[in-house]
Amino acid sequence: MKLLVTGSAGFIGSNLVEYLLTTFDDIEIISVDKLDYSGHKINLKNLPGGINSDRHKLIVGSICDPELIEQIAGEGIDGIINVAAHTHVDRAYYYPGLFIENNIEGPLNLLNAVEKHKIGRMLQVSTDEVYGATTPDKPFDETAPLRPGNYYASSKAAADLYISAAVNSKKIDAVVIRGTNNYGPRQYPEKLIPFFTRRIVQGKQIPIYGDGEQLRDWLHVKDFCRAIWTVFTKGVAGEIYNAGASNHVSNKELSLKMLGILDADPQLIKHVDDRPGHDVCYAIDSTKITDLGWSPVADFETGLRETVMWFKDNREWIETIKEKSDANPVNHEFFANHYKNRL
Repeated sequence: MKLLVTGSAGFIGSNLVEYLLTTFDDIEIISVDKLDYSGHKINLKNLPGGINSDRHKLIVGSICDPELIEQIAGEGIDGIINVAAHTHVDRAYYYPGLFIENNIEGPLNLLNAVEKHKIGRMLQVSTDEVYGATTPDKPFDETAPLRPGNYYASSKAAADLYISAAVNSKKIDAVVIRGTNNYGPRQYPEKLIPFFTRRIVQGKQIPIYGDGEQLRDWLHVKDFCRAIWTVFTKGVAGEIYNAGASNHVSNKELSLKMLGILDADPQLIKHVDDRPGHDVCYAIDSTKITDLGWSPVADFETGLRETVMWFKDNREWIETIKEKSDANPVNHEFFANHYKNRL
């Protein structure tokens, strides 16, 4: 089987490519990543056979480039797994246009290729945030209305709806998976767990939005990779599948756990102004995907400890990512605007 995996040099994408190549001997992958702010070749350096081998080829480019996607699809592929996306909620507040381009226009290019070249299946990686806020005792199933509360979630919801329309009107084979907050190695350092780990190791305060009681369902990235493959291989065309761990932890509780792992002073916690439109909790019902035979296996306490220690111990990775980030003026602008009153 020959697959196109997009966003492959990012957090979830690199873990997915690694999972597929190490688990299945009959899979060949063409990776596409434009190596934007969160993508880096270092995330693929440990692939069996290296970044470019007889089973894996990395193409530096964007899913927003229709000519590139046409070229790849024209050479023959059996399926597409679209992980490529801008995902940082805080960045979406300042640069919503980038999220429209990458998260909506990009998937449309892929859908066009699926239709034209009769590609077997496309899987779109989405998010539980498209449903908006709820409470753990009232989780949303896949039939719930979409009520995204931020620009990132809105762009993902729009892409999901386009996919639904394409399945209905053009009769292509596509499925959507909506995951909860992922954690694990190689997550971009702006995200909560790697960001807080680095600051704790440096003895700096960690900024918690508002009262810190926001709840998130944390799912290990390896479990999510298995969920993606389960839906890709067993899901019904046109269907949507939620994938969560039912493991809700508040941001404050998570911070205290991380401080404990690193034997650091809880006084490092600093409550700062909440971000605009911050949803208090996301919660989803994963019954539909468990009926396909998937369930999460990672123990959160163990997984969190391993993840925190990975970021603590992999300083070469951190510095490589940071060097690239520091060279981008947009990153300086974002941090200056967003954290000027929070750090």
